[in-house]
Amino acid sequence: MQLSHLQIRNPKDDETAPEAATQIFSSLLSKKHSVFVRLFKEVDCFAFEFFLTGQSIYYYVTVPTTRESLVQSLISASYPQSFIHKTSDPMDIILKNPYQAAGDLRLHHSYKLPLKTYTEFSDVDPLSSLIGLLSKQGPWYRLALQILVTPPSFYWQGDTLDSRLTEKTNPATGEVTSEKSSDNSSYLAKKVLFQGGRSAIRILAASKEKQHDPKTLLHNVAGTFGTFSLGEGNKFDIREKWFGKNDFIDRMKVRRFYWLEHRTQILNAQELATLWHPPGSQLQGIKNIAWGKTLAGEPPENLPTTDNITADEKKDVNFFGKAEYKNKDSVFGIKTADRRKHVYIIGKTGAGKTTLIANMAIDDIRRDRGVGIIDPHGDLSETILEYIPKRRMNDVVYLEPFDTKRPFSLNVLEIKNHTHRDLVASGIVGIFYKIYGDSWGPRLEYILRNTILTLLEIPNSTLADALPLLADPKFRKNNMHHIHDVVLKNFWEKEFDKMTDRLRVEAISPIQNKVGQFVSSKMIRNIIGQPKSTINLEDMINSGKILILNLSQGKLGEDNAALLGAMIITQIQLAAMNRSFQKEKDRRDFFLYVDEFQNFATSSFIKILSEARKYRLALTLANQYIEQIDEDVMTAIFGNVGSLISFVIGARDAEFLSKEFSELYTQNDLVTLGKYQTVIKMSIDEMTSLPFPAKTLPLPALKNSNSEKIIRMSKERYGRKI
Repeated sequence: MQLSHLQIRNPKDDETAPEAATQIFSSLLSKKHSVFVRLFKEVDCFAFEFFLTGQSIYYYVTVPTTRESLVQSLISASYPQSFIHKTSDPMDIILKNPYQAAGDLRLHHSYKLPLKTYTEFSDVDPLSSLIGLLSKQGPWYRLALQILVTPPSFYWQGDTLDSRLTEKTNPATGEVTSEKSSDNSSYLAKKVLFQGGRSAIRILAASKEKQHDPKTLLHNVAGTFGTFSLGEGNKFDIREKWFGKNDFIDRMKVRRFYWLEHRTQILNAQELATLWHPPGSQLQGIKNIAWGKTLAGEPPENLPTTDNITADEKKDVNFFGKAEYKNKDSVFGIKTADRRKHVYIIGKTGAGKTTLIANMAIDDIRRDRGVGIIDPHGDLSETILEYIPKRRMNDVVYLEPFDTKRPFSLNVLEIKNHTHRDLVASGIVGIFYKIYGDSWGPRLEYILRNTILTLLEIPNSTLADALPLLADPKFRKNNMHHIHDVVLKNFWEKEFDKMTDRLRVEAISPIQNKVGQFVSSKMIRNIIGQPKSTINLEDMINSGKILILNLSQGKLGEDNAALLGAMIITQIQLAAMNRSFQKEKDRRDFFLYVDEFQNFATSSFIKILSEARKYRLALTLANQYIEQIDEDVMTAIFGNVGSLISFVIGARDAEFLSKEFSELYTQNDLVTLGKYQTVIKMSIDEMTSLPFPAKTLPLPALKNSNSEKIIRMSKERYGRKI
């Protein structure tokens, strides 16, 4: 039987009482299954679960996929603010740990006697002892607590009512009569007021390390169920599994009973609601609970979904999210024309930004679009390589600047259109300012700009030639005949050469220090120190190649990664601007993704954001928080970007973005989003929509796994053998 694993997240401020969960259980347990049905048909079982992984506590419901929509609607009806997210099986995480202890909880007395329920807990959540214990566990522990229920196989309520009668014998006559027992009558009546079901409570504790015994956690968790003991009623006992443990764990994994297991262990809906209900305001003081909420808001009527557009229209859409559209979870995306207005993604680390970028890039690659990926960490590059289809392997340009055996070459001073020389110079100056802004000055910028403009006049020069141009009079003299710009010539002959030696050293030392830092690195010198480039970025964007730039900062260094990333982005900008000589209909769309783009956000980004659209260069930019970006670049982003996607963010960003979202979402809404949960303001048919909530899609299941071959082919084609 196929199962669906539903993670339930509730907001901290939800004041819904545990009583609300009673209706969930009553609805699921209303149908009784006969022994015949249980023998010859597979009956539905529902697992209400707690998982402790990575020191976080997750609430789950695992159900047969055929009953998924029913269970989702029941939970949403009882807990309308809850966020329901379908995931992979969390049990797999527990089972990876080598040291395991397992057991189940059994009723001490007959099922006819009730447990203590939420009606007898005043101003405290019945689960506070259990959740409080789990919140204090170390990172080495994992735990699965499963409450498995299914409708009963016999009329248990009738049996329970019958047991309210006790037999008494008249000592004089010997006559036997039946009378109501006043001792247990009220308890038994309480039990039958609600629907009930066959129930098993299973615990699997696990540890990564031998010294942390999972049996300790198993028994501590079982001990918290003493909270539900009722004096004249029932209580739980723990039965640790010594024999048949593997079979027991297998049953936990498949969420099934074996035939006679706990057949007469009946818990009613009130008891079950006491043992499992989503967290709320009474637990908000406990740390490590996975909180979340469902946000209000409807997707726009013209949202491009897989259900409301034609097959031909789908070819022009990048699908990346899922939203509740017309009472149905629908996959949606963004049209190419709207992507040309650019996409900005913001969210904390681990919220799902990189997965979203990977999904969008993979969709583009599979639809034969031109794609560029600037990756400052390396993980995104490795992910995307796993999804390159065989037919596009020859389109991949995979660049690893830290490869010293077969490096690629990129001469940033090699330009085809001489009118772009000022743009190139400004771009390079902006890059150095980005890195060394704290020690910047007007004289440094003035000399550096003239140095770069001069090198752009000298054939076959590279950025490495900046050092001899500044320090070697003979080098300057030998190349002065290449300079036709009168202003530049006057700078060198009438200004620079007239400086005293001491003044000249003071003037050029900061530049020598900054440029020299990069040129002295063999990795960087191999790339920017060659007169001829081995990669042609203009050809790549015009022919729809797949450019993947792996700028892993751990291997390359933060400053080196920033320098190369910014230089390549500037070169892509120039390549796009050269399309001004093409007719607009001949310009092929190229989609550039820049993760953690604050590392490369120079002032040239302002020009890219405002002009790239007409050259069919569509940007998707992502970073963690607004303060990482200079104010002028931030202004350009919010002034030019058509689509804004926010994952969970910090309080300061939430205050700003709440206004961007027309205050339809509060600061609290934006700081409590769950993983992969977003608020989106999207360009649709070139008009900006009202914001709406959505979930991003997981990575595709099908991989091509051609990474090694792709890397080898790309390096043979675009690298230089040293």
